[in-house]
Amino acid sequence: MAVDGKLEQEFAAPIKNSFREIITKAVCGTGKQNFHYTEVLSIPVGRIPTSILGSSVTRLKLTEPLVTEIAGDGTKNVRVSGTFDLNVWYAYNNDQATDVAKDTIKFTELISIDDITESIIGQVDARAVLVKSPQCHKAIITENNQIQVDVELGIYAEIIGETKVFVQVYSDSDND
Repeated sequence: MAVDGKLEQEFAAPIKNSFREIITKAVCGTGKQNFHYTEVLSIPVGRIPTSILGSSVTRLKLTEPLVTEIAGDGTKNVRVSGTFDLNVWYAYNNDQATDVAKDTIKFTELISIDDITESIIGQVDARAVLVKSPQCHKAIITENNQIQVDVELGIYAEIIGETKVFVQVYSDSDND
């Protein structure tokens, strides 16, 4: 037996087909979507807000995404759920005192998956990541003395599955 690799070269079978089929996990479809939410925050009784001083979104958490199929037409979606905390600092009592209105917002959204490959074999998984951090676009005091906040966030999702790919194979004699 040769240690320098000559044995492998001498007994290697010639490659008849220059392509091989490989089964691997791969991203089989992706989608990205922005979501807009309008939320109304409750204010304690007796406090009439007079101005909005600031707003923020904190503690965003996404749950494990799920692959779904709707209407039986083969359209794939990724269902993403999660929560975030909405905080609005406001003044009341003719701007003589301040407080923070807080609420935890729950959401569930479907992200449409574009250009999904048809050669998926076996089970599929989904992955979702935040691509646009939640932002408060507008916070106003409504006519009935509540605080209304518009929030936007963006989520990217992908479907991962086992698929077949073809790769070109070269033998040592093919090296130029």
